[in-house]
Amino acid sequence: MKAKFFLLALPLALGLSTREADASMYPPSYPTCGIVDTVSTGPFEIIRNSVDLYDAHALLTIAYRGYLRDMYPDDEINIYVQLNDNDAFLPASAGTNDDAYVVLDSGPRNCVWCSNGGYGGYSVCDGLTFPPYSSGQWVCGDMSPTEEHLFYWAFNEYGAQNAWDIQVAAESHGNWDSNWGFNYYGRLEPRLHCSD
Repeated sequence: MKAKFFLLALPLALGLSTREADASMYPPSYPTCGIVDTVSTGPFEIIRNSVDLYDAHALLTIAYRGYLRDMYPDDEINIYVQLNDNDAFLPASAGTNDDAYVVLDSGPRNCVWCSNGGYGGYSVCDGLTFPPYSSGQWVCGDMSPTEEHLFYWAFNEYGAQNAWDIQVAAESHGNWDSNWGFNYYGRLEPRLHCSD
């Protein structure tokens, strides 16, 4: 019993999750919706990509194009994000669209198919126990603790989107672009279907 518990707990301890294969064999991170909603506020663009409306999976991108970029490199800018009252301070990356940005993901990512029988050659598959008659299972990365905190109120108990009230600001070397301390605000209404 201890060995079985250890093997089941191993992917969780590594920040991975296991999922049995569905008939479609698409990974759990596969976009089944892909509708993008955006709102602009001050020098920010807030972008929500609804990956899967029925499994609480969306990407949130905050793109910053403000004056701090004239003073500091993009990777020295930090972005403050508050989503439905949960907040975080995140380091930005240099974007390809003349912006500094952060991306947050509420769902599985970097999924790997682990075949029953040892085919695939991924180290994350080592030691997995497969259910009887299973051809394999997906092993995926999970949300970081920061993402888990930020997305806590983003979805209801059934996995459907809530309205997203978002405040953002940017900081670098003690200088702020924060709408004079009030933060920039945007709202994304719940996406209820995968069509415009």
